[in-house]
Formats: sequence, C-alpha cells, structure tokens
Amino acid sequence: MITPVLLTAAALALLAGPLGCFVVWRRMAYFGDGLAHSALLGVAISLLIGISNQLGMILIAIAFAVALLWLRTQRLLATDTLLGILAHAALSLGIVSMALLGMEDAEVHDYLLGSLDSVSPDMLPILVLGSGLSLGLLMRLWPGLLLMTTSEELAHAEGVPVRVYEFLLMLLMGVVVAGAVQLVGALLITSLLIIPASTARLFAKSPEAMGVGGSLIACASMLIGLPMAEKMAVPIGPAIVSLSVAVFLVVLGAKLLFDWTKSKKPAA
Repeated sequence: MITPVLLTAAALALLAGPLGCFVVWRRMAYFGDGLAHSALLGVAISLLIGISNQLGMILIAIAFAVALLWLRTQRLLATDTLLGILAHAALSLGIVSMALLGMEDAEVHDYLLGSLDSVSPDMLPILVLGSGLSLGLLMRLWPGLLLMTTSEELAHAEGVPVRVYEFLLMLLMGVVVAGAVQLVGALLITSLLIIPASTARLFAKSPEAMGVGGSLIACASMLIGLPMAEKMAVPIGPAIVSLSVAVFLVVLGAKLLFDWTKSKKPAA
C-alpha cells in the first residue's frame, strides 16, 4: 500500500536521480556532504525563528552555496578545503545550537540517521509539490547544465549563464537535502544522490538514460528500504543506503561478468 510517506519518498527519489548525475559528473559529492551537514544548522535556525524545518534548511543551503561561491572567488584556499571548513563548522554549530535549544539527543540522532518520527505529516504535500517543481526546473535547465558539465568555455560561448546555473544546481541539491534529511539522515543523504546515479552509469548509454535509471534505482531503494527498516526496527537511512549499495554491487557484478564473457568470445 502506497502511504503518503512512501509517495513523498518516491517524489524525492525521482528528483535525486537526475540531480545525482550532475553530482557524479561534476564531482560534487563533497559539496553534497557539506550541504547535508549544514541541514542541522537549518533545523536549529527554524526552531529559533519559528519557521518550518524544511524552509530553515533551504535558507541555510542558500547561505552555504553563496558563501562557497564567494570564497572561491577570493582564491584564498582550495575548494575542498573551503568545503571542509564550511561543512564541519555548520555541523558543529548545528548540533550545539540544537542542544542549547533543548532538543534531546534522540532527536538529534534522528536527524543524523533518519526517522519517520521526525517527519511532519503536514509537510508531505509540500515536499511532493516542491520535488515536482524542482524536477521540472531541472529538466528545463538540463541542456545548459549538460553543456556546462562538458565544457564551461563552450557553455559561455553558447550564452549559458554558467554561474547562475551553478547556483541553481546547488539550490536544487539543497531542496533534496531539506526534503530527505528527515528520512535518510544528514550523515547519509549524499548517498541518495551518488549511489543510484553511479549504478545507472554502469549501464546507461546516454545522459538521459542515466538520469532515468538513477531515478528508478533511487525510488526502488526508498520504496523497499522504508518498509524494510520499519519491519526490522533499524535506522531508516542506513537501511536505504545499504539497499542501494547492494543494487550497485549486483549491477557492477553483472557488468563485469558481461564484459568478461564478451571479451572471451572468438572474433568473427
């Protein structure tokens, strides 16, 4: 039976699939981790000023992206160093702020590893709508993002506003983080972006096929992982990620076997 939570999880997974392709292609996994870690600070901000958790996380995601883009223009430190500083600063401040605001250790643990108890039913329709609109925007930006990923110089020549597209890509990642952090957890949410997309890359023949394949694999991991975690009484995030890793290993094994068998065939 498809419940509202499963429907929301599927909507987020559909967005995570093609978005994860750009995370893989542009090597943004570390940025994804930093964005996920900043989500806890977003929760603390939302508690402090009285707004929804998702809105607080999106606002912090925007601040995180703007801070990174500005610091990169200063050329003071390498990008991975800046990401490390911002990510760990946001994670530490988030945990400390949540503790000072009176949140129990169990609640913080739920945000780190995911829990259905922390999901507000009132937010489910908004998450589904937000995921759908974000997916529509991603499809609209797809040609320009693909060109930008292939060659920024060529994208500039074709009139693609590269910095605007880069910021919008980061913003869409922030939407996924804000929507899925309570299901998958801040420590593992980047896996929802990179593992399904990496799995699809093993068999996809085109960027579009990789995006569709990533969405299907992410959906399957969510729709099977959530009930499995409840039944086995294990944390939701690790259960979903473990399932997606299992799918990756199966597809990888099948590809290696296929390639080995093909190489052993006698030449015509």
